[in-house]
Amino acid sequence: MSYLKKEHEFILGLKRGEYDAFDSLYNFYSDYLYSFILRMTKSPSESEDILQDTFLKVWYMRETISPDKSFKSFLFTISRNLIIDSFRAKINSIDFEIFIHNSTKLSIENSIEEKMNYDDFLKLLSFAKRKLTDKQCLIFDLKQEKGYSNIEIAESLGLSEKTIRNQLSIIINIIKKDILISAIPLFIPFNL
Repeated sequence: MSYLKKEHEFILGLKRGEYDAFDSLYNFYSDYLYSFILRMTKSPSESEDILQDTFLKVWYMRETISPDKSFKSFLFTISRNLIIDSFRAKINSIDFEIFIHNSTKLSIENSIEEKMNYDDFLKLLSFAKRKLTDKQCLIFDLKQEKGYSNIEIAESLGLSEKTIRNQLSIIINIIKKDILISAIPLFIPFNL
């Protein structure tokens, strides 16, 4: 019996709530799915969590799964959505301004993986900065790359400190949004 026929039987069993069918699907897809998630998150622990959440969602949705549609696509869609949710949560939960500031201080001692993540981040940041006006780019560079205080930036540009604070808030929101939008296509698999 081909795997597709077996998979069809496993999905029918899953719909009936059979744990053996669920285990069979998990055992067949978990390694492949984990590799995909790890490529996207670059974090083994986060990948394991997303893998478990994916299959937990499969279990809860078991009655709505169609045995005539691609189960593999179904799994990858769930995983991709969980990866995107995780990425959004990170962007929104960290102090993004501190992250940007600290990211400019990458040490040579960092691992290759951290360097690759840093390089990816710099590319996304560079694209995001294109959405800023020239004045906003200047404010951002003075603050993040040169380490100027808000007062120093205000004095050098002949603006009020409140204007600088407002502009920095707008700038950070533009960058956060653009980095998130730019990064989402990285999570979309080309061949499921």
